[in-house]
Amino acid sequence: MRLCKLRLLIAILLFSLNLKGQQQDGSVLERKVSLNAENMPLSNILDQISWQTRVYFSYDASQIDGTEPHTIQVIEKSLFTVLHQLFDSEKFEFTELENQVIISNKNTEQIPAIETKADTVPVKYFFLSGRILDDKKEDPISYASVSLFKKPVGTITNADGEFILKLHPENIQDTLIVSCMGYSQVILPAYELLDLDIITMQPISIRIREIKVTSTTPQQLLSNIRENMEKNYSSELRLMTAFYRETLRQDDKYINVSEAVTEILKSPYVNTYRNDLVRLIKGRQSPDVQPFKWLNFKLQGGPYTITQLDVVKTVETFLNEDYQEMYSYNISDVIWYNKQPVYVLEFEPLHSTFFPSYVGEIYVHRETFAVVHVNFGFNRAGLKQASDILIKSKPLRVKAKPTHVKYEVDYQLYRNKWYLKTARASVKIKIRSRKDKINSEFHSVSDLLITDIESTDLKRFHRQEIFSQRDIFVEMIDDYDPAFWENYNIIKPDDDLRNAFKNLSFNHN
Repeated sequence: MRLCKLRLLIAILLFSLNLKGQQQDGSVLERKVSLNAENMPLSNILDQISWQTRVYFSYDASQIDGTEPHTIQVIEKSLFTVLHQLFDSEKFEFTELENQVIISNKNTEQIPAIETKADTVPVKYFFLSGRILDDKKEDPISYASVSLFKKPVGTITNADGEFILKLHPENIQDTLIVSCMGYSQVILPAYELLDLDIITMQPISIRIREIKVTSTTPQQLLSNIRENMEKNYSSELRLMTAFYRETLRQDDKYINVSEAVTEILKSPYVNTYRNDLVRLIKGRQSPDVQPFKWLNFKLQGGPYTITQLDVVKTVETFLNEDYQEMYSYNISDVIWYNKQPVYVLEFEPLHSTFFPSYVGEIYVHRETFAVVHVNFGFNRAGLKQASDILIKSKPLRVKAKPTHVKYEVDYQLYRNKWYLKTARASVKIKIRSRKDKINSEFHSVSDLLITDIESTDLKRFHRQEIFSQRDIFVEMIDDYDPAFWENYNIIKPDDDLRNAFKNLSFNHN
């Protein structure tokens, strides 16, 4: 039997919506040092460090006595940590110039020659990596947030609990927050990750005893969310930098792994009539995954459609006053979420004929009534109704139906306003064709991570730059640009994805 090539066009979210080897040019202060020195002159210790790390040191001999004896014992510690043991960090600072570290007194001006040279040398970022585990079960914690305190800089762990976080040298001594729903936050100085491989988190189940769940009604809570919208969310345009990943798996095999850095022109939350705009800065995809021979499976919208998961901005049906009577709401609990007291507001549709209708939970800040987290999707009845919208085009002889649709959205507090932080869409489609002997499940996962938020005077992106819901992301990816990608925060690939990234290179589709 001659098999015909099938074409299936999947449009997700239309209605709602590396590995460390890639960072090869990080700060030399990350390099590991092992020393066992007792009463050894400082200059000799620095010579040993230079031999191990191929990093060389410059300092003013009138301020630092190289003959002064020091005792130090370290095993596989970062150069950053070792230098801070050898020198008083209150008095001295370390400036990196290529493979040279200049040790200088903080109260003494740099000599002009050093200043001039520093201006011509690119900033060497720190690339902090690690793995986050459950303290009791030692299981990896997926999609935990790793971010700087009160700054829009961060990343999330992959399915294996691993992460890579790029930091500017100015931020290496800032406070880092590790958080995940159901766990107590971990707070530590960012530089400690230079010497930590594993971070453990304590599972918690904390109830706010002094607050009764019955102290407010779901209707009043929804009203409070709307009344406090302008206070909780930005009324100004913001320019966001975001990392986007799109994976597509057929059964147990990846058939596409693509990712991009994008910019989002985020319109004011209080102006629901103006859409957010998305433009693609740079994309890449793995050349090592092999598409299924007889099926062309494409996802529409990509980076644009996942931004529509900002349900506060789009005022999804379960938050929209006009649709409130179509849902049943219940305040199921009051818990701590990322050290914030929140109401857990459950919702589900009253009638199966109403569409699009969702089942899920909204986490509402108890004090400010800001929406801080939402997870939602379709029940069995909703999946049946979703088929015609999710599946835009298919051959007549092929049966296709969605079997799983789940969305998750997180918000972050930045300068006293809440903004979109992460969005995730997981969609499974079952494909069957008796004639062509095909029985496969396609699983699409899209992740969006906001890595930076800035004020902006931009009013719009150029029309040719804008990503639309009709665009096919994988068809817009350009050649891989290693110089661009080396300094960008990304979500570290899962273990299962590593075969797709084995060459550490990306090319055109």
